[in-house]
Amino acid sequence: MKKYLVAVCVCAVLFFVGIHGGGMREVSAKAPGADENLAILQDIIRENECQAGMAFLGYTYEGAETEEILEYTRQGEVAAAYPFLQDGTVVDAGGYEIYAIVPGDDCRVSVYPAHPTEEGEYLDDLNAPYYMGQENEIIILRCNVSEIHSNVMVSVQKQNMSVQYHPMVSLKDGHLAAETHCYDFSIYYNGDEYDPGYDSELDIRIAREQLSETDEVSYYLGLGMSLWYTGTEEYIEGKNCPVFVLGTDHEDHFTKEHYYAVGDNVVYYYDPSGDAWLLLGAG
Repeated sequence: MKKYLVAVCVCAVLFFVGIHGGGMREVSAKAPGADENLAILQDIIRENECQAGMAFLGYTYEGAETEEILEYTRQGEVAAAYPFLQDGTVVDAGGYEIYAIVPGDDCRVSVYPAHPTEEGEYLDDLNAPYYMGQENEIIILRCNVSEIHSNVMVSVQKQNMSVQYHPMVSLKDGHLAAETHCYDFSIYYNGDEYDPGYDSELDIRIAREQLSETDEVSYYLGLGMSLWYTGTEEYIEGKNCPVFVLGTDHEDHFTKEHYYAVGDNVVYYYDPSGDAWLLLGAG
């Protein structure tokens, strides 16, 4: 079952969809501050018998600096619903994905390197932690060079107890991959909350086909590269555009090389040097 978390702080009401039951719960009748928002989320984490909450914030590029990573916590509904994320500690493990990790009450988060074995299991390097957090410290994590496996292990400890996660985004739907004892507080959009003509499976499929037929992408696909829908979108020239990534499949990882977006039959490409979406074929 898909979980949707809708957070509207500007309108002074917070609604959360729980893991158990699926019903909406009104949490507050007035706009809370950052501390109250954090307390609410930690209550939800505890009620769902989880040790931490995690949210996928989006994709970044290879050379992103700390401030650019933190910028993901200051955008749109994320900033409105979870203002406390802006005070999080950035942990950079290298990669293209950004996650927010909120520990449960009196828990602390540590991040370690992880590598896949030939058997498909994870080998976690506990001797060389990227970061060992303090109690209740929020982590903004950059990780994952590959979309096939995670390159980190996140450990959440409370006294003598601990749970481990390997954060990833599901290639199936672009949502956070399910983890035991981890509450997903990512903000997802469905047809009622966003343009229903935009995020339907049919429109995504049509956009992918249109992108595949362009000269540039068709050429790369002919070389054996792969095209994936990232599960994210960009607002470009007044249009909500699904974002795709073109890259190369290797035996143990996927290398992302080019980003594209499609909206209203118009194709854009991402220019990392200018941090801008440009019309494909116009240059």
